[in-house]
Amino acid sequence: MATLQPENNFWLWGTWGKRVIKAPFLTQKVPGRIRDVIIGHTFIIALREDGHLVSWGEDKVGCLGLGADLTTCSEPRQIPFPPDFAGKVIDVQYGKHHILALTSLGKVYSWGDNANGQLGLSDTQTRYEPVFVEELRSYTVIQILALDGMSYALASGGVVYAWGDNKDGCLALEHDTPRVLKPEPMMKMKETEVKKLAVKECGGAGGRGKTVIAFVELADPLPDKDKIGGFEKALGEGEEVTPEQVLTEPMEKDIFEGVDLMRRVMDNTQDWWNHMLDVRHGAPYDDNPIQVDELNAKQTDADNCTALQLDTFVGLDILEKASYELDMLIASAKEQLLEIRQKKGTKNVKFMLSLFMDDCKLRREKIRRTVAARQLMDHKKGIAQADENIDILNAQGIPPEDLLGTATSQLTSTLTRIRNLKTYDLFTRVLQDSLAEVLESKLQLVATQMEVVKAKSGMAANPSLPALRIIKERWGDLKRFSIYNLFQECLLRGQSMSFSSDDEMLAFLVQSSDAKVDHIIQIDRDKLASRDPLLPGICYDLLQENAELRKMCNTYQLKVLLMKEGKTRPGDPGTR
Repeated sequence: MATLQPENNFWLWGTWGKRVIKAPFLTQKVPGRIRDVIIGHTFIIALREDGHLVSWGEDKVGCLGLGADLTTCSEPRQIPFPPDFAGKVIDVQYGKHHILALTSLGKVYSWGDNANGQLGLSDTQTRYEPVFVEELRSYTVIQILALDGMSYALASGGVVYAWGDNKDGCLALEHDTPRVLKPEPMMKMKETEVKKLAVKECGGAGGRGKTVIAFVELADPLPDKDKIGGFEKALGEGEEVTPEQVLTEPMEKDIFEGVDLMRRVMDNTQDWWNHMLDVRHGAPYDDNPIQVDELNAKQTDADNCTALQLDTFVGLDILEKASYELDMLIASAKEQLLEIRQKKGTKNVKFMLSLFMDDCKLRREKIRRTVAARQLMDHKKGIAQADENIDILNAQGIPPEDLLGTATSQLTSTLTRIRNLKTYDLFTRVLQDSLAEVLESKLQLVATQMEVVKAKSGMAANPSLPALRIIKERWGDLKRFSIYNLFQECLLRGQSMSFSSDDEMLAFLVQSSDAKVDHIIQIDRDKLASRDPLLPGICYDLLQENAELRKMCNTYQLKVLLMKEGKTRPGDPGTR
């Protein structure tokens, strides 16, 4: 029979005997799960799920319960009970130096220090192993309580029994005998039925006072609806079954067909899932170094590459192929969803397919974002290579104006490629805009250097010309942009783009046109980085105002086009 291995039992911190544990300490000694623990000054007793008690540590007065010859034990050992023991232990209590245990049959056992009779065995002899409390044999005990040198037991009839240290009458019995050696009923409470015992910390002398409470009118347990995460009522509670709700043979047939359909769809989805794992790319990154990511662990068996390394170093063509594979999986799942949407009992299957498609879409978006970022990184490397080429030409003695012309040509070409690069999300779009801002700034710097070279050569030079040229280019972009062309494009794509109303098409066109205009002047939002201090601010303000006016005109122009659409096609000359 295999030996059970110790598990993570419990964390321990705070004051323990003479020690102060400031950092939580994980106990991993007891095999199996535990229900409760007793923390003594130098020992621990654990109540296991199977009802056995185990103890370890050191105790000279027998609290370990392992026998007189074993008062020190470094590893957990099961506490032996008498041969006639029946049932299992369901509760264990610890006083000052003695232990009480309650069984599932309502019987009480005790061991440890007995100087004041707190074991209830009619003597003051210390016990090193559990002993049955004979005086309570006739009663079914439902709760036990150990407090310092005192012991209490609550019987099923609501009577409380007390024994042990009775100095100053602290047991609250009818007499003040210093030591009570066996359980005695607390007659002062005989007129009421006690439901539960509890000990409450109440400060007291030296901040160590404790008060015993016996509940009489005890509230019922919390109903399910009031428990954390509970429901207003149990499943099916308060619902009457109507004749229409009784399962008929056609209904049973539908149920079994739904179960079979679920099995087949789940098999398909499992195959798709395995294929998605084989695609590998687009998997989430493992951001927890101490947690094993089973998905990534499976992926790294072949080449020992993490998901981040795959996205960073694999060829872009492979990433594009992976994106295509995910497109195929999404299409397959969508086709399956359309196939079963009219069938009964498919709610769970639809939910599972929707989750699978969302996972595929997220992975595809991640791949597209990676591709766009990689392409932008390549263009950024191209900028560095262009700088190296300029350095080489400079070393060869090429005239400054030729060097600056070459730099302008390379920077302009790179800027065009970056602007034409397709981005899929906010992050790559921001990266694209940032690179474009850098290149525009560098182009302006090169143009300024060109003016400096002209000045040194005795030619007419204007240091404001580069900044004005950029404003002119943006102004030209605004002029070249035609909302009419966008309207025509929507008409040409009418088979793939449909609108429920003219207002919906109008809103789409206005939104698209505004986005294009905003993108043209977006770089001027950061005035400190984009504006040349040699130019008056009104130049830039006029550019932005022109853009806003064009957006207002776009709306007006679209309304006119829609009004004429019923009379004259926009392609006719008279509509321009």
